[in-house]
Amino acid sequence: MSTNLLTTDARCDLTRLERTNMVTKLEDRVKVDLVALSKLILENLSSCDSGSLPHSPEMLKRIAVQFNQGALLQYQYGEIQRAEILCRASIEFFAELSSYSEHRALCLASMVAPYVNLARIYGQKGEVKESVSIFEDIYRFGLEQQDLYMFGHRIPAVDVPAIIAVSERSFPKLLLSCRVVEAARVLQTVEDYSALFALVERNADRTEYQDPFFKQYFLEVKSRALLHLGQYDMAIEALEECCRVMSSTNTDRIVAHLLLSQIYRESDRADLAGETLNKLENHLSSVEQFVRRLPILRQIAYRLALERYEMGDHAGALAPAEKAFRWCSELNDQPGSIKAAILLLRIGSDDDAFRHWYGELRQLASTTFFRLERACAYWELGLSTARLGLEESRRFLEDSYDLYRSIPFVDSRRSSEAVKRSLELRMHTTGGHGVAPLQLLPALPAYSSSIDATFDALMEYVPKPHLSVC
Repeated sequence: MSTNLLTTDARCDLTRLERTNMVTKLEDRVKVDLVALSKLILENLSSCDSGSLPHSPEMLKRIAVQFNQGALLQYQYGEIQRAEILCRASIEFFAELSSYSEHRALCLASMVAPYVNLARIYGQKGEVKESVSIFEDIYRFGLEQQDLYMFGHRIPAVDVPAIIAVSERSFPKLLLSCRVVEAARVLQTVEDYSALFALVERNADRTEYQDPFFKQYFLEVKSRALLHLGQYDMAIEALEECCRVMSSTNTDRIVAHLLLSQIYRESDRADLAGETLNKLENHLSSVEQFVRRLPILRQIAYRLALERYEMGDHAGALAPAEKAFRWCSELNDQPGSIKAAILLLRIGSDDDAFRHWYGELRQLASTTFFRLERACAYWELGLSTARLGLEESRRFLEDSYDLYRSIPFVDSRRSSEAVKRSLELRMHTTGGHGVAPLQLLPALPAYSSSIDATFDALMEYVPKPHLSVC
């Protein structure tokens, strides 16, 4: 392959994928195998007694969880329209139940979570106005300033105390988080850092946001916004203040080193970035023997390796990347394993390492139903297989392009264009167009019957007059 072709290719920006994964509220949930999750949902649904639903708060909570898990399942499966339909269906289901159930407040509370999830989906699609508007309405509803309207249904503000009384302890914080935490994630997704900074300035002094969680969150968001606006010294000042708010025993103090290192790296202070990562590595070594099973450690190890890699320190990135891959594998975290394998494939300098991690990534891509991660894996394989063969490279990229195009997200659209450019280069080089893909991977059905079955099973609960509306 020509040098020109190699240098023109763009790879998936692994650092960009982490831009909404904060030090505060670090996303450390294990994303388990989707087929296993679908079977668990179906099992839970089979134990639900529809007749006792209006009279049993335990049954109402169980079915609410299944709807939310089912929507998340479809979201991660890449069936975004189905995820939206399930969110709408859940709202319709509990709205109707609220009209006659003896647990009306619990039914009303169960309508809020799917509305939040819809707003999150809109944000991922780049529909900022629609997403932020929903978050603002939920926030004002939580403060009892206005009724909450959703798809023709109204939840009166006077019901807020009763709703909070029957909800999880975290429910009030969810309502408050909508204006800031959820809106901040949307602005980070579309990379509007000026608006993100303005969000902090408007809200940081509000009475309802004075507890340590929100104070820390605002300071971190401010630091991240300033970083991307090129105000590096101010970003460091905000992060230092953020660290002063953190508890001395909080793992956030360890993770904060990652953001500090990134600020130093992007402001061309490589020595300070390296020193910061050395401290982080020492912290990780001191705690991992005691808290090995904490899922957050796999994230810390991965992001440490990623920072080392971005600094050009491939040798330093290798050990934490291998550790992250091992821990993700032990936890059956497929998306985490895929990201770590991609990083290790890039780090691998000799042929043996390349072939090992190429094989690992190829196997993961062939067995996961996480569509975005599969697309990302195919993208990396398509660029990496240039060392093995141009035809194979091109066909991996075709699969990646098709997968990205099937998901209507901001990142997916951007990624599909990058993959398309690399694919066009290979088609031009080989002189072929529209060649049927070879069977490169172990056969994997395009769809899972159990995942599809969860959608059908949940839709059985939806009031029939509303099916067409959803």
